[in-house]
Amino acid sequence: MIRESKWKKILIVALYGLFIVCLPIFLCTTTARCAVNSIHLYEYGFNKYNVGQVTALDNTQLNEIATRLIYFFNSEVDTPQMRVTNIYGEEFELFHDYELTHLNDVNKLFRSNFLLQGISLGYIIVYILLFFLWIKGRWQDLAKGVTRGCALTLGVVAATGIAAIFFFEQMFIQFHLVVFPNLYWLLDPSKDYLIMLFPEGFWMDIAYFGVGAIIVEALLLGGLAWAVPFIWRKRHGQ
Repeated sequence: MIRESKWKKILIVALYGLFIVCLPIFLCTTTARCAVNSIHLYEYGFNKYNVGQVTALDNTQLNEIATRLIYFFNSEVDTPQMRVTNIYGEEFELFHDYELTHLNDVNKLFRSNFLLQGISLGYIIVYILLFFLWIKGRWQDLAKGVTRGCALTLGVVAATGIAAIFFFEQMFIQFHLVVFPNLYWLLDPSKDYLIMLFPEGFWMDIAYFGVGAIIVEALLLGGLAWAVPFIWRKRHGQ
């Protein structure tokens, strides 16, 4: 009986730790998914980096390209390839074969992100149910776990953001070397439309936006999880 109680305590601690870890995973993957599906972020990059002038494609064509990529990353179309017509009336296929290969690799990465988002959200929901039905803990303790998860998120994301300010290019290159199985991400901005559409500066902006968004999310969620028990204790004189 004592041994069973000991193992139960160990299991409870492990489940609690995993719950805390799942919170930053969920916040980060959710933010990434929102960015992938935000047409406004694509349009922001096109406008800021004068992509229309660089590619000789008008805003209508650029919007269609962004929409096509969003559909592709959500498995609503089989390929990101499409025929476009530039401002000179020249019609052509947008991407080279190696660009399509890289986009397929990117798609796999995003699909993994979506899967990880679903798994982390699923665990969070299951843990909350277990917490009340099996562990029979107090909701204040659950709120404390949310606060700790958000604190972990802030620590990791803030450190990443600070590192990106000083070493973004090195981190960008290392990320590609680690994540992708080939070098098709090394593109020529004079002939490859993928890098014309999304230059390195665009990805730097996205990284900063993402870090900022995750920090705001963690502060709001963590602040709420901290404030509610605090107010409850104050009202009940504890």
